[in-house]
Amino acid sequence: MDREEDQQRAMDALQPVLPVVYDILNESVSFYFSDAYSNEARAEHTDRAMANCIYSHAEKRMIGAADATDGLHTINVGGLHVLNYRDAVIARFKKVNANGKHSNYQTEQQKNYDDQKSLPGIPDPAFRLTAGYQLDDAGISLGRIIIARPLRRSIFWTAQVNLVDSVVSWEDITPKRFAGMEATDFDAERAGRRG
Repeated sequence: MDREEDQQRAMDALQPVLPVVYDILNESVSFYFSDAYSNEARAEHTDRAMANCIYSHAEKRMIGAADATDGLHTINVGGLHVLNYRDAVIARFKKVNANGKHSNYQTEQQKNYDDQKSLPGIPDPAFRLTAGYQLDDAGISLGRIIIARPLRRSIFWTAQVNLVDSVVSWEDITPKRFAGMEATDFDAERAGRRG
């Protein structure tokens, strides 16, 4: 499958709600670093606790956005809580690294999501994406928002979401790969037998 074509199709499907996704993550990170938390409380948080707090705020905003946006709803299947837009694109919210990869403990269900496998309660053939955030270099505010297409233990492509003059857009930030490394197999069962 062509990476650029896959990215364009997925981001086109997400585009109508991309501002909503941006707002959910931006507001969640901003809330965590606002006066709602004291500096003393944040100082006691581990990185994991901070990520859990931001995720909780994102989850609350995700539910509110789904109630207010046509075609948008949430799905919660066994603790995997995702945003679904018209059964075309599914996004789960995570703290990510520069490549768009998250690093939390993976349940079998989360692995299957990242492997692009069919999951009960998750519409096929919706794009399964990670809507991630990175903090700034100081670790005290939002650095950037990244949409990533996970595939097994790697990331097929990444897009940075930008807000300029009240317009939300995206740009491809997928790291360049060595020649011959572009081919991708979206059949996770077959790919798993090779790895």
